[in-house]
Amino acid sequence: MLPTIDISSENAAPSASGTGIPQRDGSRRSSVGPIGARQADPSILKQATQNVSVIDRQQIELTNPTSLLDVLGQAPGVSIARSGGIGGQIYLRGFSSNSMRSPLYIDGNRLRGRNTLQLNYFAPEEIEQVEVIRGPASVLYGSDALTGLVNVVMRRPQADSSGPFRFTGGGASFGFGSAATALSTYEWVEGAGEGFSVRGGVSARKGVSYETPQGVARNSDYRSLGGSFTLGYAPTPDQRISATFRGYTETDGRAGGVGGAPGYPFLNVRQSPNELLMGRIDYSGDFAAGLFKHVEASAYVNYFDTHVLTFNASNARQRSFGDNYVVGPLVVGGRALGVMPWNIEGWGSGVTKIGGDAFHEARPGSQSSSLVAALNAAGRITAIRYTLPNQTVPDSTQTNGGVFALHEWTPIAPLTLSAGGRLDYFNTQTKTWPLASTALLASYQANSNVDRLAPTGSMGAILRLTPELDLVGNVATSFRQPTNSELFNSTATTIPNPDLKPETGLTYEGGLRFHGADATASITGFHSIYHNLILAKQVTYLGLSTYTQNQNVGSAEVDGIEVEERWQATPSLNISGNLTYLRGTNISTQTPLPYIAPLRARVGLQFAPPGGGYSLMGVVNAAAGKTRIDTSSEYKTSGYAILNLYSSFQLGALIAPELGDTTLSLGLENVFNTPYVDAATFANVSFGRSLTNPLLEPGRNFTARLSYRF
Repeated sequence: MLPTIDISSENAAPSASGTGIPQRDGSRRSSVGPIGARQADPSILKQATQNVSVIDRQQIELTNPTSLLDVLGQAPGVSIARSGGIGGQIYLRGFSSNSMRSPLYIDGNRLRGRNTLQLNYFAPEEIEQVEVIRGPASVLYGSDALTGLVNVVMRRPQADSSGPFRFTGGGASFGFGSAATALSTYEWVEGAGEGFSVRGGVSARKGVSYETPQGVARNSDYRSLGGSFTLGYAPTPDQRISATFRGYTETDGRAGGVGGAPGYPFLNVRQSPNELLMGRIDYSGDFAAGLFKHVEASAYVNYFDTHVLTFNASNARQRSFGDNYVVGPLVVGGRALGVMPWNIEGWGSGVTKIGGDAFHEARPGSQSSSLVAALNAAGRITAIRYTLPNQTVPDSTQTNGGVFALHEWTPIAPLTLSAGGRLDYFNTQTKTWPLASTALLASYQANSNVDRLAPTGSMGAILRLTPELDLVGNVATSFRQPTNSELFNSTATTIPNPDLKPETGLTYEGGLRFHGADATASITGFHSIYHNLILAKQVTYLGLSTYTQNQNVGSAEVDGIEVEERWQATPSLNISGNLTYLRGTNISTQTPLPYIAPLRARVGLQFAPPGGGYSLMGVVNAAAGKTRIDTSSEYKTSGYAILNLYSSFQLGALIAPELGDTTLSLGLENVFNTPYVDAATFANVSFGRSLTNPLLEPGRNFTARLSYRF
């Protein structure tokens, strides 16, 4: 399957001839080689003025992460808000993936349907690379990409499909992590020939509740099973059609965090099971003649199915057990893009990208059953009430269609100008059954069928001060229509809000980029303003303080600085690092925005002699303490510095050629067993601080992975 192609260059003017599409030979960078001064190329469509960070296959193999959440924790500007062993959210420029401002894409298509669980599905072993766009991407990707987006590029067939069909390779890997006695495995095989290519793989993961430096984080265990199959066909060397099917099922617990705070012993929440089925067809073609030199299109269907099991003991006089069955949604969507390079004598050269995307989300109402036991002062059960499974949330749908155009023009060699626009149409509908005469009925009726148009745009420029140094600036608007899950869905820990208003934003950013032969670096400053800000607020409902509700809380602003660098100091020594500073304020109340990590940094030092067959790397993750807080929503957190050590050994080169392409990867994370909490982790301030409120990160963790490729 081909990912979305970005034909723009960050460092040079668009080509006057040809499409400027980067060529990829499918070669694989070994985890025992140097990471190098440059990142892998992003495949996602972006504006030349946007910052994109890439965690590629080489870095994933070297660091041996447990989940997609842990992969994203390596990206600049990304904060981790863990809820369990593999679950949680990310925060990008101050807002979480739970708030629908930093959406998740799989091979360039929106994965929509879960707002807290979408990071649980994908095993790191099946991921080729992860790309993070920081900053507004609404023009190209729709209304909810206010703070950026994440695109996961899955592994796909790489072999030459010419000649007779044959199996071209495969492999297996087996991993272990001590903090959660975690086991994982991934097996895959691929073949190609007669114009066809095929790849299939199966992944499995399992872990018990992980150890922290202060004890076990109860209810953080997990187990998951996933599989994928891709069939591609290339009728000509410049065109490709492929179809992909994926399926995932996982069970895990929320030890804390959003939907799980304050955790044991007051609240235990589990997804059991949490399932996803995905199907996709896509096309990509390059053309020497005609208006469009590159065309790509895709269509997809995703179906979700989740049981959320809850045990709530936050009320001393009762115990409640619930099963909230979140049915669906079924999401059908697609995307199309055409690329037109052009060159006009006397006017310079440029690239125009035109496209559109759409989705329809049908969300049946959740079904719930419960058992509530009343207790007396001595803690003895005095009554039991059981509610049979019944639909508690009305059916709802949301449809979105958008068209966009992006122009990038280089009138003179030192200058590239960028301008883009997008128009989105939304229709959100909900039924009122089975609300009957509840207090929410009037709000549902007032919002039963809502239409909206939303224009967004961006303008930017790149000025090449020297061959190695660029000055970059950008301004962009954004619009976020509340999702139907925010508007209408309820779970054991959330309540709906049909009266939510759309959120709008405006971001200014500027910075410098350096790109030398042995080093790259960038520094970006930004200022974002949001109106009708939507935040998850802690509320008391039915006498319990373990609920959250999305609410419009006024206006806010976020300021930040992002720094990223890589330096190949010697052929064997690579130094990399990133730093992010954020400050967010609710300007309607003059209070800090909650769950913002004020200062984070990551520094890595890798030693990998060329041809040596091994790689050694040390990484320090650090954060400043968070003392500027919203006292109604969060606790202060302490600063920390965590040392992680990683190594990778090519056994075929170091021990015996008969071992072939066999790699052993070893790691020791949180070397000094430091207790720490990420500042972005959700807490329930109605309860005291504990190991799970806010949730502590894992303690010392020894990792090992053995992989073989043939």
